[in-house]
Amino acid sequence: MSKIKYPSINGLRAVSILVVIAYHLVGMKYISGETTISWLQPLTRIWIDGFMAVNVFFVISGYLITTLLMHEEFKNKVVSLKDFFIRRTLRIFPAYYFLLLVYAIFQFFQIIDINWGSWATAITYTKYFNWKKDWFTSHAWSLGIEEHFYLFWPLLFMRGDRFRKYATIVMIILVPIIRILMALFEIRWLNEQMIFTRIDAIATGCFFALYQDVIIRKLSRHWTAYFYVSVVLLLALPYLPELFGKINLEFIFVPLGTTWGTIANFAIATIMMYSVFGPQRIWFKFLNLRFMNYIGLLSYSIYLWQQFFIYKSDNWWNQFPLNLLLILACALFSYYLIEKPFLKLKSKFSTT
Repeated sequence: MSKIKYPSINGLRAVSILVVIAYHLVGMKYISGETTISWLQPLTRIWIDGFMAVNVFFVISGYLITTLLMHEEFKNKVVSLKDFFIRRTLRIFPAYYFLLLVYAIFQFFQIIDINWGSWATAITYTKYFNWKKDWFTSHAWSLGIEEHFYLFWPLLFMRGDRFRKYATIVMIILVPIIRILMALFEIRWLNEQMIFTRIDAIATGCFFALYQDVIIRKLSRHWTAYFYVSVVLLLALPYLPELFGKINLEFIFVPLGTTWGTIANFAIATIMMYSVFGPQRIWFKFLNLRFMNYIGLLSYSIYLWQQFFIYKSDNWWNQFPLNLLLILACALFSYYLIEKPFLKLKSKFSTT
């Protein structure tokens, strides 16, 4: 069994989870997200953009899963649905349901209070339908989107090369259309944390995997220019609607969104391709530092546990910066005692 390894991916995950942590620290008033230095404001704003950071995870996930399916298809001439779903289950379920088990114990001892509706959506990966109902499980909205996407993506993938490519394009186009409908008709049950408005981020990762050779060939002509343009775009997107509003063109960003919309997804995917396949300069070396790689490995467990500890209360475990150390401790416990054993089992169902 050969194992595919992509440099920089864990580093990108590390950057993303650190942004999520910063976003929640600011949201819970542990730290300030403001700066009086005008030229630093775009950097400060992007550093606490948690929803953009989640889209980074989505793009990476779509890219990696599709790449692995392509390698399996190339090697075995067929994709095993059974093995695919077993791999996804072993990757996501154990650490997540362990967290819910701990939550259940905490609720029994009245440490936390999660209503039955929230429990139901947390257990069934449907959290994005009521993600605002409680704090402790609200972050599971992103897990639900991923899991539901991977219920049907292998089926589309197996329909053949042309069909899967068309499918990714349709999903990418569909979200801007839904956003227009949301703006026109005020569809209240839809929001920006649902699969219907975020599926394009995962589909963008799939698109970049399916067209990888063509994309690398085009980007490699001006790697650095494409990278800097993508970074500048992400920094500028929060300000562009106001700027375009001065010439009555702000409506452009209704379908395209800002830092977690269509433009941002392609910028994120371009940065990802540059990080993995581009010149191995300062950015590449930074992402592949041992520390960044390690944080990236822990990113899933960190994401699961940070919600419990970043909660403004008088509890000792919610006090800053002790809560950050506790997040790391729980993430280490989860990774080595829950995730890693199941990852070893998962490898038995992998061809790459």
